[in-house]
Amino acid sequence: MRRMSISSWSINPHFTHMLASYSLLHRSLLLLAGMMVSVAVWAQGSSIPTTSAVREQREAAVVEELLEQLPEGQKYRYPLLNGLSVSFNLFPPVIDLLGKDYGNYEGTLTLDLHHRFLPQVSAGVGYCNTTSDDIGYTHTDGTFHGMRYHSKMRPFIKVGMLYNFKYNDIKPNDFYGAVLRFGYAYSKADITNMGYTDAVWGYYGPIEARGLEFHSVWMEMGGFIKVQLVKHFSLGWDLTFRPFLHKGKDSQGKPYFVPGYGTTSNLFGFGFHGYFDF
Repeated sequence: MRRMSISSWSINPHFTHMLASYSLLHRSLLLLAGMMVSVAVWAQGSSIPTTSAVREQREAAVVEELLEQLPEGQKYRYPLLNGLSVSFNLFPPVIDLLGKDYGNYEGTLTLDLHHRFLPQVSAGVGYCNTTSDDIGYTHTDGTFHGMRYHSKMRPFIKVGMLYNFKYNDIKPNDFYGAVLRFGYAYSKADITNMGYTDAVWGYYGPIEARGLEFHSVWMEMGGFIKVQLVKHFSLGWDLTFRPFLHKGKDSQGKPYFVPGYGTTSNLFGFGFHGYFDF
C-alpha cells in the first residue's frame, strides 16, 4: 500500500477561506453575548442583592418581628382611649347628584378603644319624593299618572360598633373588620295617585293616603375597610346586610322609603366614608 505524507496533501484554498470565516463568526457571537450580559448587569445595577443588603433585610425582618411581639402580660398595644373620629357618608349625596329622587345625609362619631373596639353613633336626615313609572292609574283620556310617594326630611339615628381584626398591628392606620349597627327612624309620608276600583260600584279612579306615620327599626351587619390617605384623614368602605326588626306599618300601608335606610326593598347597604381622625 502506498503511503502518503502530510506534505503530499493539497489544501483547497476555498476550504481555508470557509474555516477563517467560521472562526470570525464564532468570535463575533461570543463578543456579542458578552456585551449583552454586561448591559443586563449594568441595567440591573444595585437591584442585585449583595451580601450586606441581604443581611440588612434579614435584620429588618427580625426587628419588625420583635416589635410585633407584646411584652409578657400585655394584652393590647394601644391605650384604652386611643382616638376619636368624625366621619360623613359620602355615597348617598353622590347618588343624589346623579338624579335620585330620595337621599340620606349622615354623620358619625366613632370612639377608638384599644384600637380594637370602635363604638359609633350616627345621626342624619332622609327624604323621598318619587313617582312610580309603572304603578298608578290611567285617566279616562288615556294619560297615565304614576303613584307618588312623598316624605319630607325626617331624622334617624344609628348606634353600633366596628370591630378591628388588626387591633395589635404595628401599623394602625390601615385596617379592616366587622360591622354591627342598629338603626331607628321616624317617617311620615303622603301617597297620591293610587289606582282604585270599587268592588261594588265598579268605580275606577285615584285615591290618596296622607299623613302615614312609620316607626322603623333595623339591623346592619357586615364588613368594613379603612385606609389612611394623609395624616388625620382616612377613607372607609362598608358593605352590610340590613334586615328589618320592625319595618313600621300604618293602617293604610307600609313604608316605601325609610330615612337612614333607603328604599325598603333593598336589603343590602353600601357606605363610602370620609374620616377626620383625632
